[in-house]
Parts: sequence; C-alpha cells; structure tokens
Amino acid sequence: MSKFLIVISILMFSLVGCGDGQSVSGEGKSTNSQTRELIQQMEWVENANVEVLVKQKLKAPRRFLAVEADGEILIPGLPKDVCELVVNNGDYEILPGMSEIVYNSRHAELRVKTRDFATTYNKKLIDLIKLNT
Repeated sequence: MSKFLIVISILMFSLVGCGDGQSVSGEGKSTNSQTRELIQQMEWVENANVEVLVKQKLKAPRRFLAVEADGEILIPGLPKDVCELVVNNGDYEILPGMSEIVYNSRHAELRVKTRDFATTYNKKLIDLIKLNT
C-alpha cells in the first residue's frame, strides 16, 4: 500500500511541474537548500518510536499530529468528529512538509512515512486518553 502511495505522490509531483528539483511555493521558487532543509526537518520519522512519543506527549498541550490539506487541518487516524474536536481545541501540531506541494521523490517518501506514523500515533494516543479518563 505504501508503495502505491509513493507512486501516486511521485505522479502528483510530476503533474505540479517540479521535475527540475525545484518547486513553486506560495512565495515563489524554493531553492534546493530550502528543499534539503525541509527534508532534514522531516527525517525525524525515520527513527521515531510511536510508543515513546505517545508517552512523551500524553500530557503536552498539543498532543496530536496533524497535516494540512487544501487549507484544512486533518488528524490522520481519527474519525472526522474526533478530528473536528481536536482541531477546535487546538490540541495538535502541524507536521512540517505535509502540505500539497511535493518537492522530489525523497520528500514524497517521507510524506508517506510521516502520514503512516501520524495515523498510528494518533490512534494509540486516543486509545490511551480513553483509558485514562
């Protein structure tokens, strides 16, 4: 399934017209160094542990991991009604690099891994919150 998502992300990447390794962002062209910096910010997911992060963030003010899509904030792994509640309460942090823009194949790969991680993390977090209430 994740290979399928990577292929779709790469296809979206080519449709956006970013085949030269650069992309148009909201404020103009991004540079290769900006893309590298963004990718470095996202590489945390390569060694992240869901169980550890859930325990660390259980009492934090912004516990859930969110993505922004088409100007809407989504909490992967949660039902829509719970997602709306989390967003309304501001109990989330938006993950870097998860907007609609895909800069290159490495970015696409990290986006898939990050979304998968966020889905698992948010499900575990909500289960733990339910147990503690």
